[in-house]
Amino acid sequence: MISAKPLPDENERLAELLRYEVLDSPAEKDFNSIVELASHVCETEISLVSLIDEKRQWFKASKGLDTQETHRDLAFCAHAIHGDDIFEIADASQDERFHDNPLVESTPNIRFYAGQPIKSSGGKNLGTLCVISTSPRMLTEFQRYVLKVLGRQVEQLLELRLKVSQLEKGYEQIKEQQQSLTKLNKLKDQTLSLLSHDLRSPLANIVSILDMFNQDYLAVEELKDLIGEIQAEVSQQVDQLDRVLEWAQEEIQNGETQCRYVALKPIIAQSLDWVRKDAKNKGVNLSEDIEEDLAVLGDQDLLEIVLRNLLKNAVKYTSEGDKICLFAHLEGDFVQLKVSDTGLGIHKDNLDKVLDNNSSFSTLGTARENGTGLGLLFCQNYLQKMNSKLEVHSHWQQGCTFSFLLPKAVKSKV
Repeated sequence: MISAKPLPDENERLAELLRYEVLDSPAEKDFNSIVELASHVCETEISLVSLIDEKRQWFKASKGLDTQETHRDLAFCAHAIHGDDIFEIADASQDERFHDNPLVESTPNIRFYAGQPIKSSGGKNLGTLCVISTSPRMLTEFQRYVLKVLGRQVEQLLELRLKVSQLEKGYEQIKEQQQSLTKLNKLKDQTLSLLSHDLRSPLANIVSILDMFNQDYLAVEELKDLIGEIQAEVSQQVDQLDRVLEWAQEEIQNGETQCRYVALKPIIAQSLDWVRKDAKNKGVNLSEDIEEDLAVLGDQDLLEIVLRNLLKNAVKYTSEGDKICLFAHLEGDFVQLKVSDTGLGIHKDNLDKVLDNNSSFSTLGTARENGTGLGLLFCQNYLQKMNSKLEVHSHWQQGCTFSFLLPKAVKSKV
C-alpha cells in the first residue's frame, strides 16, 4: 500500500478547509441528494462527499457506507486531491498503490473508484465527490460528465453553506450590538436620572439662599454661614457623582472588578459620617455594631458606595426617634454587613420589586423625599461584581434590614 503524501500547500489547504466549518457537522439533505444521484447515475453501490483532514477523511454525505470516517493513509481520496481531474481506478486489487489496502482486502471490498476533486473558492482541493463499487469497471463519458457537474454542485453547496453561516454570525453580531445599545441607553437613562436627582437637592439649596440674599433677606455674614453649611453637602454629592460616572464608564467597558483586602473600620466610619447630618436633621439615631479588626475581600470604592446608598436609603424611610444601625459581624468564613432600621419598612407587595435588576422602584420617603430607586439597583450591581448579593428582610411599619456577605480577609504578613 502506498499512502498519498501531503500536498505542497497542505497548510494553506487545511486552513481553507477549516474556514468552511463543515467538518463533523450533521448530515444535510442537499449533500445526501447529490451522493444518491451520483451513485444512481454511475451505477455504484457507494458514493461519498469526502473531505480530507490532517489525519482522516471525513464523509459529509455517504450512500452505502456505514462509517463516518477513515484514516487518511487509507484514503483513495487523498490521492485524488493531488489532481484537478477525475481520479479513476478500474480495479484496486491490481493497483500497486491499493492492492493491500485494508479497504480493498476487506469491507467495503473496494475495486472500482472514481473521485472528482472538490475545490474551495480559493482554488484548494478540499476533498472529492467519489463513487465506489465492489466490481472492476470504468466510467462512461456521460458518467464522467455527470460526476464533474455534481462535484461542482458540492462546491456551490459548500460556498452557500459558508455564506449562510456568515450571515447567521452577522445577524448574531447585530443582535449583540442591539442588546449592547439597549444596555447603553438604559445605562444612560439610569445615570442621568441619578445625576439629576442627586444634583437637585444641593443646587436647590444654593438657589434658595441666593434668592434670599438678592431679596435682602440675608446679610453677607449670614450668607457666608449658610454657604458653609451646604459646602460639605455639595462636596459629598460631587464625590458621589464622580463615583456614578466611574460606574457608568466601567459598565460601558465591561471592566472586571479586582477583589482585594479591605479593612472595614475606616470604610464604615466614612459611610456613617456621610449620612450623619441627614440623620440628625430628621432626628434619627445613627449607630454601629462592628467587630474589631474585620477585613473583607472586595473593592473598596464599590463597598463604600453600597454602604452609603444603604444608609441613605435607611435615613429616607425613618422618622424622628427611629434608629439605624450598621452591623459588621464574622460568620464563619464570611463577614456579614447589614444596615437595619426601625422605620417605615417595605410593604410585602413591594418586596420583590425592590431588588429587581431589570427596573428601578422607589416610593416617597417619610419626609416626602423623592427618589429614583437606582441606589439599590447600583448596590445590587456592585455586589454582583464582588460575587455577592443584596438581601432584604422587612415588616411593614416595623423597619427593614438590607444585608450581604463578603469573604473575610487576612492581611498578608509579607
